[in-house]
Amino acid sequence: MLGKLLKQDFRATARIMLPLYAAVPVLGLFTNLITRLCENQNGFLIRTIGALVSFVFSLSLIAAVVTTVVLMILRFYRNLMTDEGYLMFTLPVNRHQLIWAKLLSALLYTAASAVAVTLSILLVLLPIADWSGFWGDLGELLSSITESLHFGVPGPLLLLWIAVLAILTVFSGFLMVYAAIALGHSFSNHKILLSVVFFIAFSLAMQAAGLSSFAFQLTVGEQIIETSGSADLLLDGTRFLVIDSIETLVACGVFYTLTWYNLQKRLNLQ
Repeated sequence: MLGKLLKQDFRATARIMLPLYAAVPVLGLFTNLITRLCENQNGFLIRTIGALVSFVFSLSLIAAVVTTVVLMILRFYRNLMTDEGYLMFTLPVNRHQLIWAKLLSALLYTAASAVAVTLSILLVLLPIADWSGFWGDLGELLSSITESLHFGVPGPLLLLWIAVLAILTVFSGFLMVYAAIALGHSFSNHKILLSVVFFIAFSLAMQAAGLSSFAFQLTVGEQIIETSGSADLLLDGTRFLVIDSIETLVACGVFYTLTWYNLQKRLNLQ
């Protein structure tokens, strides 16, 4: 049934998102062409057209990301918090499946927007950048970063770890919004206003947690320097990744539980 929920979400959103994701690389190619034409031109009109095309291309990049986030949030709100919720909650699915359908859909479209934006930027940079030896230089850069930050895991495992952490970060961001909406709609009045208030409260709590983590890192760093007498071990990339992973997992767990509990026990569609 989860697959059917995802299929329904894709049908409702693909007609908006797929043309947008296709348009962004096309604009990238067009910007590439204009850049080539303007390379040796000094006329005011040519420069103005080039600047205008670059501005429109930049707006398209922002639009791809913002539209993805806004549409995924609206799908959650409209499907589960408005009159559509009466229909959705009569389906033979549990609350976990409803939440996961929204999360997986959001993850897929976030990945698609990232691919579209990255491809578009590469298409624009093709006539500008020097790509000879690019991959070799990139590999050397990653190796130097890995060595300087003292990552204690192999390269492939590190990349996998970062990829999983990126997925969890996407989940935690959307779950924070979902939890705020679900909490706000557990009340009888001022539901949208309360949702905004809860979102601001969650954001402030996450910032406070980030500052606490930073303070903890400073404390650990001071202890390392006092113990070893050297600051060489202060940069420990693995420690940073572990702490970040734990924080993100905790955030996902808390926001998911809040979302599920309010959808299961306290949701008020009146």
